[in-house]
Amino acid sequence: MKDLEKKKLLESTGVIDFNKRLQLAQEGMSGNAFAKKVEMSEAVIRDYLSGKTYPSLNRLAIIAKKCEVPIEWLATGQGECRLLPNNTVNTIVNIPIYQTNTDVELLDEVKGIKNRITNLLPFDLNCLKSHDFYVDDLFFYWAKGDSMSPTISDNDTLIFNASNIMPFDGYIYLIKYGDTLGIKRIQNHGKYLLLLSDNEKYPSIQIDKLNMENDFQVIGRIICIIKDLS
Repeated sequence: MKDLEKKKLLESTGVIDFNKRLQLAQEGMSGNAFAKKVEMSEAVIRDYLSGKTYPSLNRLAIIAKKCEVPIEWLATGQGECRLLPNNTVNTIVNIPIYQTNTDVELLDEVKGIKNRITNLLPFDLNCLKSHDFYVDDLFFYWAKGDSMSPTISDNDTLIFNASNIMPFDGYIYLIKYGDTLGIKRIQNHGKYLLLLSDNEKYPSIQIDKLNMENDFQVIGRIICIIKDLS
């Protein structure tokens, strides 16, 4: 097939814009973290994102499944998808504020968070890029300290999704480790996890996966950062 005919076919089927839809499916993750998520090499993902190459049907199915998007939409742009702007929820909702006690207790299940709600704040869901959540799983949390600076500063307002408790590389989580509750990035290293701060002056913290039940818990994934400009 001649290059011109191939280009026309890609344009007519919508496949030519696959890289744009893949970028949406990436949802802000780093190339390395996204490659690990879909179990492909970073070089392959880089070629897809640049439009240099296109995935086979098998790989397309894997990416669609891992990213929880319809394979037809990912391949051609046809059909509905949770990532599209016209699928956003045009609603202002009241999100509960999550507050902690001085002595942090272990939260064995998401419903335990309800015991720490003291107030509600209105929020426009259209401010969120992705809407892959249930509103009842969202909570406000105020950041403290500078360990995640410059990404997150002291007194920034965060929204976390309490249903996203599976740690993936590259995301930021509200976590409990030992008697401390804080915000960290998580990086998987075989038998252990590394809790990372964006502020380089704070050392990483190593968590042994064999003892995670006693010393470590993911409370939720941070999905929104509202900066304090005061």
